[in-house]
Amino acid sequence: MRLKDLGKKIEVGGKSLLRGSLLKLLPKPQPHQGPPDPSRVRRILAVRHDARLGNLLLLTPALRLLKAAFPECRLDVLIADRYGDALKFNPCVEDILTAKSLAGLRLRGYDLAIDFSPQHAFSLSSALWTAMSGAQRRIGFDRGDAEKFLDDLVPVPSSRAHETANLASLVRHAAPAAALPPDSSLRTEFHFGPGEEEAGGKQWASWGLNRDSVALFLGARAEKRLDPSWFFDLGERLVRSGRKTVLMGGPAESKLLKGRTIPDGIVVAPELSLRAFAAAIAHARAVLTADTGPMHLAVALGVPTLQLFSHTEPWRFGYGHLPGHRLLETPGRHPTPDEAWSELSALLASR
Repeated sequence: MRLKDLGKKIEVGGKSLLRGSLLKLLPKPQPHQGPPDPSRVRRILAVRHDARLGNLLLLTPALRLLKAAFPECRLDVLIADRYGDALKFNPCVEDILTAKSLAGLRLRGYDLAIDFSPQHAFSLSSALWTAMSGAQRRIGFDRGDAEKFLDDLVPVPSSRAHETANLASLVRHAAPAAALPPDSSLRTEFHFGPGEEEAGGKQWASWGLNRDSVALFLGARAEKRLDPSWFFDLGERLVRSGRKTVLMGGPAESKLLKGRTIPDGIVVAPELSLRAFAAAIAHARAVLTADTGPMHLAVALGVPTLQLFSHTEPWRFGYGHLPGHRLLETPGRHPTPDEAWSELSALLASR
């Protein structure tokens, strides 16, 4: 057996042993009959153990639905702490918890806990966190080992739907009698605190940009990532058309730009914290981005976007169906600058 294969086998065996040990410490799920009584639901915990910005923003419509279905409840969220600031100032959320809160989770007395991990893959950490809440009812999608941790299972959606609708189905299951808005009206959310948006406007202006300027986000994971020269091409076209342009990204993108000659007229933004980044791009005329967290952020902010989908499902994660946004799908390959320029020009010409 190769060393790599042996290591994988040990890893899988270790996870299985850990899972078995954890299950012995947790109460066995007891299936429920019928939906929870809304009058008895006072405290709700929404669980999403995920370190991706986009997935937290996709959760926000479900949080809005929970408050509509259970208006008197206190709603807390339990998430990975990397992007916890994404939900700061969200009016639906009372408290943002992280793994540091697990020890005292049961003492909070949750009536309902929902595992909002995606339907396509079982998440041991999310299921475990949901079970550790000690909530009287624990809801989540029925896949993998979910039945060992949750006591109210929801069938995985069989038809294609946007991820906001998929997550909303868990809320609709918990409150089938509630008068909730249709999936077509669901919108992601991001909320600013006092002075944040104004500070972002000053930052934007300090780069020499205005309300007609366009942000090009370089970041993307793995095969979705485009070479910086691709963005240089788009940026030069924007500059020639009379629009100021800014390249934005994080630490990985800074490394990609190191040693490269930036075309005249294109600004390179410094690395910013999440909320400072959001406050800055809120002042853009449009944002061009691949399927990334900043794509979801721009949409939540109401900034027009051109969304590039080459290796992920646009029907599930894109927003081409919303006014003010355009989606360019090129399955299995990156779009050409000409293709992107055509779509971007159409977006900028619209109001």
